[in-house]
Amino acid sequence: MSWRYALKHYVTNPETMDDGTVIYFDDKVSIIKDSFPKSECHLLILPRSTQLSRGHPTKVIDSKFKNEFGPYVHSATNYIFRHMRDKFRVKKSVHDNDPNWDGDILEDKDKFVRKFVQIGIHSVPSMANLHIHILSRDFHSVKLKNKKHYNSFNSAFFIDWDDLPLGKKSLGSDKDIETKYLKNHDLVCCYCHENFSNKFTSLKKHLELEFNDHFELK
Repeated sequence: MSWRYALKHYVTNPETMDDGTVIYFDDKVSIIKDSFPKSECHLLILPRSTQLSRGHPTKVIDSKFKNEFGPYVHSATNYIFRHMRDKFRVKKSVHDNDPNWDGDILEDKDKFVRKFVQIGIHSVPSMANLHIHILSRDFHSVKLKNKKHYNSFNSAFFIDWDDLPLGKKSLGSDKDIETKYLKNHDLVCCYCHENFSNKFTSLKKHLELEFNDHFELK
């Protein structure tokens, strides 16, 4: 089976998946850990309806969809908050160096979700089954391996949950979107916004330093 259909069994038979990936499922949804996480905590919400699962997210996700699946998004953000809070602490020194980190972000769930959780979809999904990404905005992961991985979450290629539904807005052809945002878009640090142009290796090292400057293991 093509890797594009790797999510299928989590949609159709989540109860049979014993790899530790599924964190919740019911008749409407499966919530799983991304097998190739691009951040410390990266989840996927998978609608289990065949009609929804086969649809393109920019066309399927409307106000009704958001009302129905909003509680699952909320649950997933809570999971990420608990995961990060239980595993890490924010370094005290960060408050002196970064004005955006006033107060302990891991003690304030609303602030954490607002500033450090990313929720949305890819405008050109790589996987066949519809899925919503919910991830911590640190991009601290060994699975983050190239420019495409990073820019798929740090450019307009990624459509934020709050910007959905798109309505009649046209995004252009898949090829044009991928060229503009995955290939030609500069690499910009999600913490300090330093521009690394096309130098992914430099950005990767910088992200490691940023993460270690902000967090430490408990």
